[in-house]
Amino acid sequence: MKKITLFLIIVLCAFSSKKTQAQCPGCLMNTTLTTPGIYPDTLPTGIQSQPYDQDVTFVMFTDTSGLTVNYFKIMSVTGLPFGLNWQCNNFATGCQYDPAVSIHGCVKICGTPIQTGSFVIDVGVVANLSLVGNQYSVIQVYLDVLPAAGGNAGFTFTPAQSCGTANVSFNSLISGAPNPTSYSWNFGNGNTSTAQTPTAQNYSTPGTYVVSLQTDILAYIITGVNVTSLNSNWCGDVEEASCTFNNPDPYFVIQNSLATTLYTSSFLNNVQTGSWTGLSIMLNNPPYTITIWDDDNVSPDDNLGAFAFNVTGTGTIPFSGAGGTSGSIVIGTTVVQSFTHYDTIHVFANPSPAILSFSPNDSICAGDSILLTASGIGSDAVQWYRDTTLLINENGPTYTVLQSGNYWVQLTNSNGCTSNSALQNITVVPLPITPTFLPSGNVLTCFLTGFNLQWYLNGFPISGATGTTYTITQSGNYSVIATNSFGCTSQSISMFVTYVGIDDIDMLNTISIFPNPTSSDVTIVSTKNIIGYNYYLTDNIGKTIIQGVITDEKTQLSLQELETGLYFLSLEGKNKKTYKLLKR
Repeated sequence: MKKITLFLIIVLCAFSSKKTQAQCPGCLMNTTLTTPGIYPDTLPTGIQSQPYDQDVTFVMFTDTSGLTVNYFKIMSVTGLPFGLNWQCNNFATGCQYDPAVSIHGCVKICGTPIQTGSFVIDVGVVANLSLVGNQYSVIQVYLDVLPAAGGNAGFTFTPAQSCGTANVSFNSLISGAPNPTSYSWNFGNGNTSTAQTPTAQNYSTPGTYVVSLQTDILAYIITGVNVTSLNSNWCGDVEEASCTFNNPDPYFVIQNSLATTLYTSSFLNNVQTGSWTGLSIMLNNPPYTITIWDDDNVSPDDNLGAFAFNVTGTGTIPFSGAGGTSGSIVIGTTVVQSFTHYDTIHVFANPSPAILSFSPNDSICAGDSILLTASGIGSDAVQWYRDTTLLINENGPTYTVLQSGNYWVQLTNSNGCTSNSALQNITVVPLPITPTFLPSGNVLTCFLTGFNLQWYLNGFPISGATGTTYTITQSGNYSVIATNSFGCTSQSISMFVTYVGIDDIDMLNTISIFPNPTSSDVTIVSTKNIIGYNYYLTDNIGKTIIQGVITDEKTQLSLQELETGLYFLSLEGKNKKTYKLLKR
């Protein structure tokens, strides 16, 4: 069996809090679609503070199980995030669609959502069917609005804005790899960091926070070279004829992987140990080689050892070998390029919570009402709730309460920030059970207990008549009112009761019913002739269960099918009436 897909209309409205004119004009409809449904069937997720614009085409059913669909109509949409609106393609008709004219409809959803979170949206629609009439429904749909991310060429952060407080995560975008890169953050909240991806930052109070990041791309440099020992390859040259009284004149050469000389140092005169400091030798194209030489004026320079090395960080790189040459290379860094970027985080204040008041009090009897008033709302948008239920179309400063619950108001300001009022508990006290009574002779009996009773004659209270029974002294219209401890009342029907004379009392005393109580059958017996009298068995709310005519001196009634409880047997005939209480 086909079902009327009210969802066809519902999803289209899911981004609207109320019908607004000329908010989202120009909906584009895809009329090539013929299968009932919504296109696209999944609406895109909204992003906070980013414009949203989406056209949705829907295709309607024309009948369901032989019942013609006369029209669909959007009745109400509530619960949307602040800032979104919608407009249907036939807004002039109140968004009512006749599938007999066209099975297509279109809605444009647009605006800029400024609230984030998961939203439950209540959509009220009506489908009018032939023979059946209007079929109303409220269906919930869901919408996620993700936090807006901020950013620039140097770093990104999310969220870019928040309400009340914010916990913001950051990520740098620039890296000079394989060159080292340094980061210097200032988060505008008193905290700093040198991490590439710093820990999330908390912004505990509303305000505007300027964040800065300086990103430095570095290069490795040699800042110093130390020679701690040299081999004897220098000894025996013309310049150092005496290996005992002479020393070499060491210097070093740095080359990269392309055999390009990056640096040649000055020589140290007549020493076997020494240091070169204050250097700034830029390194490129690793790995590298350092060669230690002895400077000779006449003979060729002596190679005292070559050592390969690579640079993975700052610090000291030792070298040794070549028959006794050893030393170390000191690595540092220098800035080759620097970037500074700024951005702003906005933490907006939540509105002050509304204050609820009630009139006349916070408890009422069923059928009465309490007026709740929200004060301090200003220009903020208002939404009333009962417990966790959003109250559809209740967006004003007052709400009339008809049932028990915890009531509260959510305010939303122009920044999309919200506040919730304190809960106001309202108790609706149920009315007492409607009392019933039956006369037996001149005695009126009410079988309702646990309440205060007051008997009435002709609409006026009978002084002192507050018990479960009352003995009448005159004919008239009698009723009884039951009142609970809160003061809520229920009134019985009014019954005209005839004052019973001596003959009627005598008749009452001559009739017996046995067994009473009973679990099956009862027998009616009278010492007087009651043949021809009508009998009626009624329950405690006055409904007639069994009725008939007395045709013998003994009349048997079967009560096996009746529920356990109190019943009333009345006998009427020859201008006389009497009652008997019967317990099943």
